[in-house]
Amino acid sequence: MNELLDKFRQELSELVLTFIWQQWSSIGVMAAGGADRTRAIDPEPLLLLTLEVARQDPRMFDEVVDWLIVNGKWINVVRLSTLLKEDKLCSPEVLGAVAATLAEHDRTPKWRGLAKNLKPSVGKEVESLFEKNGKPLFLPGSEPDKIFHSYRLLRQPLQTRGLSSPVLQSNTPFWTSTNFMFKARALFGVNIRADVFSFLVLQGASNPTRIARELGYSQRRVQDALADMAAADVFKVRIDGKAKEYSVDSESTLRFLGVTENDISWIDWRALARALVTVWRRAFAIREEGLTPYILESELRKMLSDVKNDLLTAVPKRRITNRPEVSATTRNKGLLETLDSTLAPGSGHNWPRPVG
Repeated sequence: MNELLDKFRQELSELVLTFIWQQWSSIGVMAAGGADRTRAIDPEPLLLLTLEVARQDPRMFDEVVDWLIVNGKWINVVRLSTLLKEDKLCSPEVLGAVAATLAEHDRTPKWRGLAKNLKPSVGKEVESLFEKNGKPLFLPGSEPDKIFHSYRLLRQPLQTRGLSSPVLQSNTPFWTSTNFMFKARALFGVNIRADVFSFLVLQGASNPTRIARELGYSQRRVQDALADMAAADVFKVRIDGKAKEYSVDSESTLRFLGVTENDISWIDWRALARALVTVWRRAFAIREEGLTPYILESELRKMLSDVKNDLLTAVPKRRITNRPEVSATTRNKGLLETLDSTLAPGSGHNWPRPVG
């Protein structure tokens, strides 16, 4: 084992996996430790990111499935499918197996349809769902989970603990940064209008092209949603030639909704997920044979160059309050340092851990 590469992979795993624990902890996954409550959670890209990296953390994978059993009604399956196809953040078979599992608990057709669409071809080779240090975690001769096996994935039978909390609890009626998008979906329905509303309130004035790009909807659907909501005076529109910019009075809207936090902002979860998955996959694909410190450093610089635009996009450009913004500048920083400054909620880490 190349010690430098091994050290880098361990540090990357610690940084990314604990960051993801932190996000799920903030919306109801049972985990010990602090939760990052400064970011608005966008569940579809977060879920796809998690299903990719949690293949090296079985506990995380199963706790998120547990959360989905409780809160799956708030997931936009159509958008999830679109982001999977466009960004390729995780294996279709993995999402398909999760969808088929959820279909056993949810009588609505949403998960059943996704599971059917993601069924693997007959000739696909069977592989272990989980691995560690490049080695499969499924022991030959063990009993496989039937649903996952039907998607050509080997794992022990799934046993969830039932410890996840509803993301929208009756005893916590307030709108917060972490539940904002879920609250909007409860208000408008699990659809494009809820997501466009969340984006404009938290991100600020924007045009249909940018909204469509960041949310993963077609520009036509975004334009239609904006036009309808503007007709109801939910949004204001400013016309400059042929271009239209939509906006909403964020501070008044947040006061009306009863938001009590003094700092709330939107981040481009789609861009962040793309960056993290790119680094993750390439880090674990580096060949150890003939790897020198110089070659490794060169590989890391290339990774950083390839993802820096997504990382910069993922940093909040606007906050409702005057709190200083965080910069994800890559100047004089290495890959891990840049990721750390992008992911950390503050100057220190208070990473959560699974309970039990």
